[in-house]
Amino acid sequence: MNTTALPTRFRGYDLVIFDCDSTLTTLEGIDELARARGRHEEIKALTDAAMNGDVRLEEVYERRLDMLQPTRREIAALAGQYRENVVTDARDLVGALHTAGREVFIVSGGLADAVVPFGAWLGIPEDHVRAVGVEYEAPSATLEVESRGGGRGLRYRGITPSPLTRAEGKPMVIRELLRNRTVRSMLIGDGVSDLVAAPEVDLFAAFTGVVEREYVTSHADVLITGDSLAPVLGLALSATEEATLATTPYGDLVSASRTRIQAGEVTIQRDTTP
Repeated sequence: MNTTALPTRFRGYDLVIFDCDSTLTTLEGIDELARARGRHEEIKALTDAAMNGDVRLEEVYERRLDMLQPTRREIAALAGQYRENVVTDARDLVGALHTAGREVFIVSGGLADAVVPFGAWLGIPEDHVRAVGVEYEAPSATLEVESRGGGRGLRYRGITPSPLTRAEGKPMVIRELLRNRTVRSMLIGDGVSDLVAAPEVDLFAAFTGVVEREYVTSHADVLITGDSLAPVLGLALSATEEATLATTPYGDLVSASRTRIQAGEVTIQRDTTP
């Protein structure tokens, strides 16, 4: 399918919102924290249950962190792991979207101490990132020495209250983000929390390049099925804007988007717009 063959009503979105874990990075952050503690399979089962919609997110969110008791140092280190496992073309895509005049946001149930610096590395400023804050035990002399010496650092105390720890939280956050904005918006994600937020945006694209969740993919407006986020460009821009961007340093990304769409990596499943 040529990008120009994409129906016009499925092209051209002013505001692009990404999930983080398993969308911009191939990792699920809390599962990686669990791996370091030798509890990966146990925690992953809880994460998958929530992301697949088998249990409500709030039933497992704090439970997983309470089980792991991660430290600030461990959570901050996730930002580097996210970078090392960034999804193909994600960083160039953010730059291209900004060049084309799009606003780009991350709305994630991930931990802000990891998601915010990862977003900054991608080119998304902190005020365009919504994630979950973590509170730590007040520093003591012992803990400060431990942190300076390369130990685990300040200990986990709990999370900052956030709607993003609840099943219905992402729609609330996106609704507030879009308040008083007259724009077309699209959301790219992989989990049930993203699907639940779909009514708040004009287009929900399920990205299956990291993990495919049957319930999510069967209800998404659009599927992006390759291992790259480049096809988002063909959806976010009009044909004219895409042609203009092809003359910039992002020309290779435009070509990658076109090639992948022609190869069938974008599937339109539902006509949701008039």
